[in-house]
Amino acid sequence: MNLPDDLDYPIIAVGDLHGRLDHLQRLVEALERRDVWPDCALVFLGDFVDRGPDSRGTIDLVLELLRRPAGGSAVMGNHDLALIRSARLDDGPPSSYWPSRYRDLYDGGPTFESYLGRPAQNTDGGFQDDLDALRPAMPDEHRAFLTGLRWAVEAPGHLFLHCGLSPELGAGPEEQVAALRARRWDRTTLRPTPDTNTDRYWEDEYPVWLGADRTLSTRPLPYPGKVQVTGHDRVRRPEVDAVRIRLDTSGGFDRPTACLLRSPDAEPVFIQGR
Repeated sequence: MNLPDDLDYPIIAVGDLHGRLDHLQRLVEALERRDVWPDCALVFLGDFVDRGPDSRGTIDLVLELLRRPAGGSAVMGNHDLALIRSARLDDGPPSSYWPSRYRDLYDGGPTFESYLGRPAQNTDGGFQDDLDALRPAMPDEHRAFLTGLRWAVEAPGHLFLHCGLSPELGAGPEEQVAALRARRWDRTTLRPTPDTNTDRYWEDEYPVWLGADRTLSTRPLPYPGKVQVTGHDRVRRPEVDAVRIRLDTSGGFDRPTACLLRSPDAEPVFIQGR
């Protein structure tokens, strides 16, 4: 499935899902009751896997929804990136950064169980065995979807990405968006501001826009002419200001929220399942 970089209105953005097929099913039931539903492109804000019990079923339903006539797209979250690089779903070289981080911080056990049909192993060797087993166990369509996730998707008045544009890079918003669209994370080009967290803790395998800097959810760099729509950092209810819309009300624990955007200037309409 080729995911587009650009969408037009009306659009429904969907926050983090984290393997909660049950939550997504109830959200879709609520969306289907809206008259505008057949005409709405969907954009998912990342974090499809981990925490919840059914990452496999969640991705199956996401793919089904993206095949609707109205189509849509999806962006990559930090959990998706961690799984891709740890299990080498992208056929890239072994990562020295991600596997231990994924094992210790990302609650990936339910993801392994959903694909392997058995509980994850907690020992170092067992975890590597699970990573090695995951690649052949995952359907090709799922691998292609995860590795093909965009880093950002644009509409005339909105920018959809997992976390936010960074105020700690020398690159301005237009440069950052160009790098996001190219899926490029390069210290020389993006120029982290000296003595900032991004400079001190720069990691070549972890773009800040995908979640390395959690503060981007609360203070992203403004993008003139476009409102950023983000997930990643869980909030009790959606938050809206002139710079961004924060949409992750779930974190894999509570009901996810969708945001209906009818036009570049229309007020967002928030929808949850029962």
